[in-house]
Amino acid sequence: MEFGAATRPYPGMNLNGDAFFIKRWGCHALVAAIDGLGHGQYAHRAARAARDYISRHYDQSLPEQFRGVGRACRATRGVVMAIARFTWSSNQSPSQNQNQNQTTLTFATIGNIEARVIGSATPVRFLIRRGIIGNNAPTAVATEHPWQSNYILVMHTDGLMTHWQWGGLPAFSWEVGDNYCSRTPAQTSKRKR
Repeated sequence: MEFGAATRPYPGMNLNGDAFFIKRWGCHALVAAIDGLGHGQYAHRAARAARDYISRHYDQSLPEQFRGVGRACRATRGVVMAIARFTWSSNQSPSQNQNQNQTTLTFATIGNIEARVIGSATPVRFLIRRGIIGNNAPTAVATEHPWQSNYILVMHTDGLMTHWQWGGLPAFSWEVGDNYCSRTPAQTSKRKR
């Protein structure tokens, strides 16, 4: 199982209001996409507060993580966020072929983070709750979905147009760290969004 993220600040801004978190442990992996409201330093502060909370509590249930991020973001503008947790059977490494019975995707979102599964013969529907985390958001509802090794989960903020096509995205080359992959702003596509 491979993970990656691409992000850059809003044009003309130095600080990025979007954030992500990727963590593998045991027979789990967690991926979060976070968007601080607005742009610049205040959006950056909100997104960082959410990411910092998740980095310390990644093993909590998804609803617990959303509640905790809500507390962490109360003194900020707030965030919208999606979290995906992959769980595979303990006798299988994440790089082995997973089948429907061995790997599960647990997903929750509040706000306008979009998520799409590429490769599934039937559409995967996610329960989307609208609101702002840190400002009396609704309760996050985690849903479970079977996961296959040929699936690709794409989560994105409103910085990417919603009518994109998988074949139309540029190829990514990733800079790998301990718990994440990222692209530097200079490497990000120059195409208009």
